[in-house]
Amino acid sequence: MIKIRFGRRSVCMGDDVDNGIYEIEMPDEATLAELVHVLLYGGNGNTWPIPTTSSCWNIYSNIGRIADILPEKKQIDYFDRDESEALSSLEIEWVYGGHEEKDLDIALIERSYFK
Repeated sequence: MIKIRFGRRSVCMGDDVDNGIYEIEMPDEATLAELVHVLLYGGNGNTWPIPTTSSCWNIYSNIGRIADILPEKKQIDYFDRDESEALSSLEIEWVYGGHEEKDLDIALIERSYFK
């Protein structure tokens, strides 16, 4: 079993009532695409999915930027990774869903909080 910590930035008033960090458990054979699916729709311990109503969400991790979620285009763009790549080979420890690129600095500052 792979354990990953997940956090996300709230996008509207009242959205952060249950804000926190969630631990996601994924099977050893899980892929990057499966992780992104869990982040988008919840499951595997993630009770707070990334909302798909905004213009763009970026998913960051301890290994760098993983993907951009483009809801308007119903598209996921992966960064320097193959969506079928096994999570066990990527060594992802935490992921962070940030609303557009402005949250990148916040995600990096909060890195120590995820450890």
